[in-house]
Amino acid sequence: MSNNSIIIGGTSGIGLSTAQYLKSNGHDVLIGGRTKHRNETGITFSKIDVSNESSVESFFSSSSFPFDHIDSIIYSAGITTNKKKITDFQVDEYLKVHNVNLLGAMLVFKYAYPLLKKGRGRVVVVSSFASRTYSKFSGLEYTVTKSGLSGLVKQLSIEWANDGILINTVFPSMVDTPMLRKNVDLDFLSSVESTIPLGRIAQPEEISSAIEFLISERNTYITGCGIDINGGQFLSG
Repeated sequence: MSNNSIIIGGTSGIGLSTAQYLKSNGHDVLIGGRTKHRNETGITFSKIDVSNESSVESFFSSSSFPFDHIDSIIYSAGITTNKKKITDFQVDEYLKVHNVNLLGAMLVFKYAYPLLKKGRGRVVVVSSFASRTYSKFSGLEYTVTKSGLSGLVKQLSIEWANDGILINTVFPSMVDTPMLRKNVDLDFLSSVESTIPLGRIAQPEEISSAIEFLISERNTYITGCGIDINGGQFLSG
């Protein structure tokens, strides 16, 4: 019997790569996102706007929701802004990022909780290398909201401990996705890779395999923690 896995924000980037990786490894995968991705062949999709509470509630309570419990859920929804000075900070711009990156996670977990409890599920939040250090390329809105996810994970790891729900974070650095190759100049990418101790950016499956371990039955005792996946750019301990 395969495990079911829900990827929120699974229509591009790490989310889509993880959805494809889990499906290829026998998981029954459901992607949730605002817009269906044209390449998600064979993976079930359901629309969700994580910044809208009624949309989140509907996603989990709809008669078309395919699972009677949740084995695992990966929160990978995220948006960013261009880097700028604090003097150029705009509240409306911040709230757009906050509502997807942080508030959206809280709403998803609010409505997923009963099904997670039933399945004694596993949760992984996809955060960012930026929240462990700072962001070289994105605005403070991104760094602040991604950092906030760490507090959410720690809080929920305690709240959910008696329910047998384990929740953890991954902190990936730059990942080699088609979207990255499309939007980042190759010369610039090479200059970034030269600063990484391992000499290259991460491959999608290197993130997905870490996520798969955290949501698997092999993980029986890790909760409230984070895994750094950055090729040696940031060393914790």
